[in-house]
Amino acid sequence: MRTFQRDEWEQVREAGKGPFLLRYGFLGRGLPLGVLTSLAISVYQGNEFPALLQTLEYYGLLAFCVTVFTLSGSFAANANWMVHERRHARTEDASGGA
Repeated sequence: MRTFQRDEWEQVREAGKGPFLLRYGFLGRGLPLGVLTSLAISVYQGNEFPALLQTLEYYGLLAFCVTVFTLSGSFAANANWMVHERRHARTEDASGGA
């Protein structure tokens, strides 16, 4: 989980929760892990690398893996968002809202 300093978090928060989930849930976890996992599963099943990219079975597996890792990444990114919201709300309260 990435930790943001107060000034960094203000910029991230200003951009919004949607872009945060997209960046850390889908682009940071869902897409790369989905692609790598689907390739690893296909190669483990005995498919040869360049040829497996031309099969419909691979693209079904790819869609499944990307979906699963995007969901888990979105849950983790959402938890990260909530942790930072609480952490920085406490620091605002402690510093008098400044």
